Amino acid sequence: MKQNHIIGITPAHDNPDFALMREAGIKWVRQGYPFPFKDEKKTLSESFLAADREIERFRSEGFEILCSFTGPGSMRYVPEAGKTVYHRAVPEYLGDPSEERYHKLLFEAAEFLGEYTKNKITWWQIANEPDIAIFYGPLSEKDNINYLLNTANGIIKGNPGAQCGINLGYINDYARMLMREMYAVPQSPFAYLGIDGYMGSWQPGGPHTWKPYIEETAKLSGKPVIINEWGFSSLQWGEKYTDIERKNHYNQDVCYQKYWQITWGRGHTPDEQARYISECLPIFAEHPDVIGNFFFRWSDTDQCWQCGEADCPAECAWGCVDSEQKPKPAYYALKDGIKKYF
Repeated sequence: MKQNHIIGITPAHDNPDFALMREAGIKWVRQGYPFPFKDEKKTLSESFLAADREIERFRSEGFEILCSFTGPGSMRYVPEAGKTVYHRAVPEYLGDPSEERYHKLLFEAAEFLGEYTKNKITWWQIANEPDIAIFYGPLSEKDNINYLLNTANGIIKGNPGAQCGINLGYINDYARMLMREMYAVPQSPFAYLGIDGYMGSWQPGGPHTWKPYIEETAKLSGKPVIINEWGFSSLQWGEKYTDIERKNHYNQDVCYQKYWQITWGRGHTPDEQARYISECLPIFAEHPDVIGNFFFRWSDTDQCWQCGEADCPAECAWGCVDSEQKPKPAYYALKDGIKKYF
């Protein structure tokens, strides 16, 4: 059994069943903070205070936190627009990400957050999948790098004991560039590299693809690896309930077609999701460079955050429990694997 391994999950539920989570052996959760200030007077926003209460709720239940700090924005479904558009995640008063003022104010916000949380948060994920256009949006390579470095350095200034990392969406040329520019440099602020992977869903492959992925990223970054997101969707296809003629923007073909073209094993089913988990966990346990993993995610969801539709394979069926928190076969595979390997 692997010792001192971070066993976590992305809870992603308004009222998670803490007892059921503990029964599965989960000890960590991945929770995030939005940008803390709503104006130049540094007034704390309601969304920040709500996130802080949520983190305190998990801590009061005995869970450790891998905390994420918001990225610059994302292409996502915005109810007010009724479609998928770019949603900026930092206030307009920061200005444009190409401007020095933007990064100065970003650093100050990150420093505040590091200081504010230094007695309760050590591990940080800076932004989310910053190698993917859905998340870096209009930022140039230079501005994206500055965003990530300024945030990490700001948090560390506020809390010198903070352990920061980014989480790559997958291995690609942009991801390799980020590791070269931010990890393989003197005085890098990053203590670990986070990697996400959905081989058999978003990327070709399956559990066997994890080993070469881990080895390449560990070598290029020179840091221990935490698998910040991993999983397998249990829904192969869904119905098109809105935008029947598909005239809106869609981030990718799964939302557009409501169908997985990439798959693994016998397809996206609850039983195959469980088998995927059973094959991945021993790989994580046996690899010396992996110090933690966070399964994505706790529960299914009734609406896709990318396109807004119900019953969408892209985002609605990653949970190890369903949307009513009834365990799926994946729950028992996760529970058994954690007990066996960690």
